[in-house]
Amino acid sequence: MEYAYVEVAGREGVLLSGRFTYEDSGKFHQLLEDWDFAAKATLNIDARYLTFLDSTAIGMLYLLSTRCRDAGGYAVVTNAPANIVQTLKRASLDQYLLLK
Repeated sequence: MEYAYVEVAGREGVLLSGRFTYEDSGKFHQLLEDWDFAAKATLNIDARYLTFLDSTAIGMLYLLSTRCRDAGGYAVVTNAPANIVQTLKRASLDQYLLLK
């Protein structure tokens, strides 16, 4: 998985791309450390280039949603391919992430 900070739906956000797996957990933890949840409680995620999520990625996205909610915001996933949306829904993450 790769990530880059970009503008998503008119707001600062992050673009995720590639396969998001266990091997990427260190990178994702770095993203969580770098993001200023106190100043930007809502995180917009452009997922158009994500191709795969494993169970670790699902857990990381849940952790992200928790951090956003604890700061008074939410995590928004936009432009996700159908297979990624289906995976998130099967894992019930649509209860914690806004899928657009």
